[in-house]
Amino acid sequence: MPPSTDYIRHAARLTRQIQLATAMGDAPKLDSDYFKALAKALDEIAEAVEKIRTTID
Repeated sequence: MPPSTDYIRHAARLTRQIQLATAMGDAPKLDSDYFKALAKALDEIAEAVEKIRTTID
């Protein structure tokens, strides 16, 4: 089963929205939901890397 990428994609969408708002002159709004999604995305990435490492070894 491939690793989940839901939170990775969600964090990417949020980051693009923040980048677009900043480019339009707005102050970036890095709220707790953003950091929660980012932390979960990093967890998914770490899990995928671990799966790859155990498969290779």
